[in-house]
Amino acid sequence: MPLNPPRRALWLLPLSLLLGNTASAQNCISTQYGALAQGSYTIQNDEWGLANNPGGWQQVCTGSAAGNSWSSTWWWATGSGGIKSYPSIYRGWQMGAWSPDAGGFPVQVSSQAPLPTQVSYSMSGNNQYDAAYDLFFSPSTNPGSPSGEMMVWLAYSGNRPAGNLVASGVTLGGMDGSWDVYQGSNGWPVWSFVRTAQTTSFSGKLQPFVYYLAYTLGWLNPSWYTLNTQFGVEVIQSNGANGSVNVSSFSASAR
Repeated sequence: MPLNPPRRALWLLPLSLLLGNTASAQNCISTQYGALAQGSYTIQNDEWGLANNPGGWQQVCTGSAAGNSWSSTWWWATGSGGIKSYPSIYRGWQMGAWSPDAGGFPVQVSSQAPLPTQVSYSMSGNNQYDAAYDLFFSPSTNPGSPSGEMMVWLAYSGNRPAGNLVASGVTLGGMDGSWDVYQGSNGWPVWSFVRTAQTTSFSGKLQPFVYYLAYTLGWLNPSWYTLNTQFGVEVIQSNGANGSVNVSSFSASAR
């Protein structure tokens, strides 16, 4: 995640988050911090960088609760600069809110919980973006804001993570592919893994990334808690036309 104004202000989410739609019928929301419950998960619009392009537009829509599919469509002006949003789905904690089923989160880093997850998605449009997992960490099990953040980038175009490149071509046990590792800050430490060969799907465990941060690099305190798993798209611009992401399936839990 590039350096930008502090992300995701701590807003109270609407009652619709708690009551949400769990049926298979599509439900959409376009408010800045709008959120929709879908089964065990929460889908959020999260236009945290809207000030970078107040005239832009975005919505998120639920899909099938059976596969946790969802989609987002946006229009963000060319040359407006800065990340506008992170339309995404999460399980666990998110800036003081919780998904309908926390899925075993929070879980202590030292427990080496596997953090299994799966995602399959497709992009449409000429976007400047990154498609990434985003996990938060804290010494508290229910903080107001995180103390650390880990991103796992599966694909990107015209975007780079926050901070500096500290390792290239890292391979992790049980993981396909190799990863470039970045260290940055955005009010708290941000650690990013960028896949060297881009992909539109992932199936595996996120624990090797957490282990690498905690025990190989020593950047993450093992006594802290992993609070969530979320996946979405950080959007900078859509170059004069609508852009979109369609997530055909997603799952995540702590164990």
